[in-house]
Amino acid sequence: MDSRPSYFRVSAVLPVAIERREASGHPPPPPLVVGRSLASQAREQLATLGSRQPDQYKDALNSVLDVVETLERQVEMLHRRMVLEFRKLDLVRRSVDLGGDGMTLHEGEGFQAEDLVRVHLLLPVRNGRSLIAVDGRVEEVSDKRIDFRFDEQSPEDIDLIVAFTFEQQRKERRRELDSPSAS
Repeated sequence: MDSRPSYFRVSAVLPVAIERREASGHPPPPPLVVGRSLASQAREQLATLGSRQPDQYKDALNSVLDVVETLERQVEMLHRRMVLEFRKLDLVRRSVDLGGDGMTLHEGEGFQAEDLVRVHLLLPVRNGRSLIAVDGRVEEVSDKRIDFRFDEQSPEDIDLIVAFTFEQQRKERRRELDSPSAS
């Protein structure tokens, strides 16, 4: 029995690309080797300054670090898109149920149970878009419906997926609350 937690899932239409991984036990290299963020390092150094510097300098430095962090995310997104292009994979909008533990693809075909995959997802989350890649396996295939179970992922990727699910759930609840008042 799998001891990993089950996550809440939401239905959404998202740009998705799915590639097969080799069953040799050696997955292809990750789409991006992410080092430590320069903005994160600089923020830690800024925090060590403590109260020795006036707040106006800290505010100015934090603004600059926000810009650096945004640029780092853009470079990461461009790199991931280049990897997809190199592998001849297109992000296609598909109906899915998504959670931190896996995904169900509606209207999919070409996979069998136990196939190893890498799922690329473009998530609109946190006032931006994040392109992530998660490894997993096909758990079940039935009537053009494919269930994927994600392997252990980086905390950052899980955080993005969970943040996306919460944002989607919030939007759904807001629509439900607004619909009776609109009548």
